[in-house]
Amino acid sequence: MANFIKLIKPKIKRLFKNIINYLSPKYYFDKISDIDLNKLKQKNIDTILLDLDNTLVPWYNSYIDPEIYNWLNNIKENNFKVCIISNGLSVRVKRISKELGFPFISNAIKPSTRAIVKALKMLNSKPENTVIIGDQIFTDILAGNRLGLTTILVKPLAKVELITTKFIRIIEKKILKYLIKKNKIKIVTKVNNSFQELK
Repeated sequence: MANFIKLIKPKIKRLFKNIINYLSPKYYFDKISDIDLNKLKQKNIDTILLDLDNTLVPWYNSYIDPEIYNWLNNIKENNFKVCIISNGLSVRVKRISKELGFPFISNAIKPSTRAIVKALKMLNSKPENTVIIGDQIFTDILAGNRLGLTTILVKPLAKVELITTKFIRIIEKKILKYLIKKNKIKIVTKVNNSFQELK
């Protein structure tokens, strides 16, 4: 039994490392409007894939914070290619995306990569030049990492969550705590109206 444990222990460690890598965002921001678009350009990012609920708007309404709205307008002015990719229903996603003037894919079933692959083809973009931004590790970040995209996690806009989401958030908090402790992710915060350098 001791020999068996000794034999499988390295394999379990490798498996755990692989899982953590898939769940690790490259960067972690308080909110999406804190993300410096010029820094993304410096990293040769030309395509931005956006989650909708709790990233751009609270999941329970369609209110777009003016700061986020301005940030989205800056995306257009900087000529980024954009697509909203949401697990939400098409009626809601279509209405908000149309208001913002962005193409969209609804019912994405993230962490499935199918919708992301579809968006990349639609935008004629490459994974290495694409960032995906969302508020959930097990959907947005996992899906993006599976395809080799740059992944950015933001804190959810809504404080009130569905029961199922609450359970997932508990697990996510434990994972985030581990990742931060092990310096697996880069936390970027506003400091004197400027940003810590994206390394």
